[in-house]
Amino acid sequence: MKILLLNQTFYPDNLATSQQVADLAVYLTQRGHQVSVVTGQRAYEERQRKFVSFEKWQGIDIYRVSSTGFGKGRLRYRIIDSATFFISLVWQLIFFPGQDLVISFTSPPLIGAVGALFSWLKGGRSVQWLMDINPDAAFQVGYLNRKSPLGRALNFVFEATVKNASEVIVLDRWMKHRVIEHGAPKERVIVVPPWSVFKENEAGVEEAIREFKRDHKLEKKFIVLYSGNHSVVHPLDTLLDAAKELRSREDIVFLFIGAGLRTKDVAAFKEKNQLSNIVQLPLQPREKVRASFGSADLHCVVMGPGMSGLVHTSKIYSVLASGKPFVFVGPHQSHVSDLVRVNSLGTVVESGQAGLLAETILETQKLSEQAREHIRNVSHAIVRNYSPMINLSNFYQHVIQEGEPSPEEAFPLSQEPATDEG
Repeated sequence: MKILLLNQTFYPDNLATSQQVADLAVYLTQRGHQVSVVTGQRAYEERQRKFVSFEKWQGIDIYRVSSTGFGKGRLRYRIIDSATFFISLVWQLIFFPGQDLVISFTSPPLIGAVGALFSWLKGGRSVQWLMDINPDAAFQVGYLNRKSPLGRALNFVFEATVKNASEVIVLDRWMKHRVIEHGAPKERVIVVPPWSVFKENEAGVEEAIREFKRDHKLEKKFIVLYSGNHSVVHPLDTLLDAAKELRSREDIVFLFIGAGLRTKDVAAFKEKNQLSNIVQLPLQPREKVRASFGSADLHCVVMGPGMSGLVHTSKIYSVLASGKPFVFVGPHQSHVSDLVRVNSLGTVVESGQAGLLAETILETQKLSEQAREHIRNVSHAIVRNYSPMINLSNFYQHVIQEGEPSPEEAFPLSQEPATDEG
């Protein structure tokens, strides 16, 4: 079967979504399918960095199209980058051969409409794999007015796309409810959760973590880590207020790693309140991501109010793989809260409850080694239930429809990483 994947980011970009799309591409290739990917030539965060326009990697044909590289500093820059990517993508697909199956993801928003149009014109099935729900997320944060002509038009395109897809892949039950509200037939909506981009108990990680802490003068500190995209859908105000509340605790540091529109807000808050307990680091190089992530004594996972079912904080799976305690700042009705409730693991703090978050941080600092070992064991057990092989096998059975995998295939794909670290 000829299969085409469409997403703005792919290998060797180090975003979690890039690596998960790469896992899918490798999985399909290993099962004998002819897989092509059309993606962006520029790195998603480091916009000045460009990859080769064509590459064959692990049997996958990767076509990279050009776009502007203004970056994410301002909303209008992101719109221009996305618009030029769309133009290049459409031009590439005009001359692209027909496919049996087109799987469209959601970077940039509504790329699925391009995939659906390609399938309609050249044949084959169209599958929408939704990493988030747009334009609803843009409506929720105030980027777009739902009732404006543009808002109505984008909503119409999204609904037409999911209504006519052969299958719609979503990441949790909350997202499933949202797309059904938009008209997607219930029987065509399949839940396939993401998975950790890290392995459990990787060799050499502990030494790398110690080196990372030494490099950034974080030894003997209790590290509360927020690592990831600093965006409006993941508001950091509650975490920042907790840092302010704990400013007198010299043994606790709040480490923010990543990029995005709100990095400047973190810097401004730190300067305004003269907080020495906030440390900011840019997006880490690929070879240091595992060490930076593993440096946490407490991970903070964030989802904005009203965002349940619109976005999916896939970082939680890598947090679980790390085996470290975590606190979720977000709504009680969400996929992370489901994990907390079902597994009696982690803590949920709603946005605005900075005092409760500060108390949670202090309580976590007092955990015994026995309690931490219990958290590691439970976390790793959950990760195994969300292994790439389990999730991708579920996808394969529902969408490719070529039967269940044989027993010898039932190994975690995360032990055979799709990304080439060399």
